[in-house]
Amino acid sequence: MKKRYLSMVVFLLVVINSWAQLKSSDELKEKLKTINSQIADSFLRKDFSVTTNLYDDNEPVCMPEYHKALYTKEDIKSYYQQWLSKFTINSYKRDIYEIQQIGNYAVETGTFNIHSTNENGAVLAYDGKYLNVWKVEKNGKLILESEIWGANKAIDGSNFASIKTKESEIPKPKINKTLETEVGKRNERIAELVSKREGEKHAVEFFTKDAIYLTYDAPMFVGMENIKPYFEEHEKPNGVSIDSISIKAGKMIPIKNFVIEYGYYYVDVSWDNKKGRAIVTGKSTNVWKSDENGILMLFRQMVNHN
Repeated sequence: MKKRYLSMVVFLLVVINSWAQLKSSDELKEKLKTINSQIADSFLRKDFSVTTNLYDDNEPVCMPEYHKALYTKEDIKSYYQQWLSKFTINSYKRDIYEIQQIGNYAVETGTFNIHSTNENGAVLAYDGKYLNVWKVEKNGKLILESEIWGANKAIDGSNFASIKTKESEIPKPKINKTLETEVGKRNERIAELVSKREGEKHAVEFFTKDAIYLTYDAPMFVGMENIKPYFEEHEKPNGVSIDSISIKAGKMIPIKNFVIEYGYYYVDVSWDNKKGRAIVTGKSTNVWKSDENGILMLFRQMVNHN
């Protein structure tokens, strides 16, 4: 009888806990839906303060497409102020795709559609996806730790060339050396596979089966069944040579069996027997998750170009 009673108590506690988590998730989604509506509305009114006021005061990370990352609220404010002064936003829609709660953080992925007109009257349709990292305070307040976004198909980056940003030093990791080394080794292995153009291994060795990958000039890829074909095609040799590649980690946030990493890459690429050459730089927000063997795997990743 006693065992039966204890079993019922445990069952009820599990049900109550599950209900509380579900309620918490629903409340978080509603809060973020409201914030997204406020952001979209503020763009129409050229009010950059709505977005910038959401950011963390101390260590914010903003990763705009076609620009280097920004690390102070003043620089982020300057970026948004210029964007909204140089473009008239005719319509703006944001839709949440998914929210992952990790400890006292939330990782939000979604899509956006911005239709705007520049100073010369040219129309720009900017449709893409985003990944935001939020810190959830004990009182329920949401602090924007970082955001990164990018287009679903190639657009001319010169559309944003008139927005000027300051050169900033990449924040260094402030975590234990063992974890920093582990992330570093994983990045080295990615660089090796990219150099060798081994797309299938890149996908299988690094992404969880339920991963979401958001990259430049493409819609989001959900699940290994979509991520693997992308890398197989994207990293075909096709006469392309990776002459030099560097992947470095900046700020990292360890949370339970996860690590949120802000990464930076440099690629010197050539083709047609060195007749063509380009240097590509960019950045990423990486959400690593330890698998059952303790190996860090990419659970969510978004990449864009500078």
